[in-house]
Amino acid sequence: MNLSLLHTPDGVRDFYGAELDLKNYIMNKFEKNIKLYGYDEIQTPTLEFLNVFLEDEDVAFESKTFRFIDRDGSTLVLRPDYTPGVARCAVKYFSDENKPLRFFYKGNAFSNKGEYEGKAIEVTQMGIELLKDDTVLGDAEVIELVIKNLLSIGLEEFKICVNTKESNTDRLDKMLKLLDSMGYSEYVTYDPDIDSNFKYYTGMLFKVYTYGVGDSICKGGRYNSLLEKYGDAAPAVGCVFLVDNILQSMKKQKISTDIDVKKVSFVVYEEGKEIEAIKKANELRDKDIKCITIAKNLFDDELKEMCDTNGYEIITC
Repeated sequence: MNLSLLHTPDGVRDFYGAELDLKNYIMNKFEKNIKLYGYDEIQTPTLEFLNVFLEDEDVAFESKTFRFIDRDGSTLVLRPDYTPGVARCAVKYFSDENKPLRFFYKGNAFSNKGEYEGKAIEVTQMGIELLKDDTVLGDAEVIELVIKNLLSIGLEEFKICVNTKESNTDRLDKMLKLLDSMGYSEYVTYDPDIDSNFKYYTGMLFKVYTYGVGDSICKGGRYNSLLEKYGDAAPAVGCVFLVDNILQSMKKQKISTDIDVKKVSFVVYEEGKEIEAIKKANELRDKDIKCITIAKNLFDDELKEMCDTNGYEIITC
């Protein structure tokens, strides 16, 4: 075993087993809720041109991206943030649309934070973008979806801290009253200290906190000037769910879920009985029963104990 090949770089990690099941559970729950609001999935490239993300020659931001030079001499970056890519894509393909556009995305983003910052450089994100809608209800819809998503996975103790980039708070007050009338006031609070590292926010912005993780689990806001950068002056609002932080908070808070634990069967076969084993296994799979075939000499005491503990069926042939 070559141990030097088994390590991952600092800031990235593997997911597997029960932890990955929980991560997928979170994202599946969110996707189901998001689609009920009319959001369609959008996929943008992992690699984009640097200028898609760069604002006003922001050297500090540029230094925290993974950059590459392609064969034509153009600077490419690994996607550090989904929103600019979605905005670029929307302007490219939907600039003639006058009605509101609803998109959601899911995938990984990358940030070259440096070896001493102690944070992940590859993170899983899921988010929504409501484009060409400048209503207070649009702002409230984004926050309502945050609340519904978190409650749907059993996360109940969280606080959405909101602020605004605008000098006048009338619009923010209207949104807070609207959320109060919808029964969500216990989850939302005004916090004048909330800000964002992203320069594109122009109005309402928010961050969501819970215990068990030292950073926000969701953040977002209104960015009415970003699409203009790509050629379409249109309003927009959205948010990103920081899936890995949500996963960590659920584990820390020991939140139980309704993850479907399906019946599992083991078909244990002797040498020469492979065809019979395959037939029996496929009969069970056709009934939507998870089935694992395994040679008798590999079915050890540890596996037998696991089957007994979990009530898994053992079929021999």
